[in-house]
Amino acid sequence: MTLRWQKRKMPLKIHLPRPPADFVDDPEAVWDSVRDGVTDWTDVAAPGIPSFVFVDEPGDADIPIVWERKSLGGDRWYIAYAAADIDVFAQRFGIAHILVTARRQNGSEPSLGILYETVLHEMGHALGLAGHSPEQGDIMYPRIMGGRDEGLSARDRETLRLLYKRPNGHRVAGARRAD
Repeated sequence: MTLRWQKRKMPLKIHLPRPPADFVDDPEAVWDSVRDGVTDWTDVAAPGIPSFVFVDEPGDADIPIVWERKSLGGDRWYIAYAAADIDVFAQRFGIAHILVTARRQNGSEPSLGILYETVLHEMGHALGLAGHSPEQGDIMYPRIMGGRDEGLSARDRETLRLLYKRPNGHRVAGARRAD
């Protein structure tokens, strides 16, 4: 079942505070990578869909981004993770937050490219792409491969376009491999 943001919600309000000064080696570069991972989805589905505005208060945000020193994944570690806030019966879609640790499990910082790709992937989930792509070249593939020449693939873009053409609650089949 498709669940996504209503078009009338655009622009989505994003709260992206600066990372704490002692959080990463280069807070400004990390902040820029995370911001780019959000804004690179702009206008992918259609003009103005999605679109974003950054707000100063987390309570005003549709999608708050929070910095966390520890991953909340139990045995798994996340550089970033989108936590959904969904009510299937009411066909309501939302995001509790995108958590960014900006750390690998061993405590090291990933490259800015890996951080960007991870946030770009998680932002896809935050926009309503619930599943993963079966194609390694897509940002929505389950593992970030690193070293991509582009952010979003043509398939990523088309998947979001199709999602936002369908009404909320529309039933769809799973992802398929390209022939």
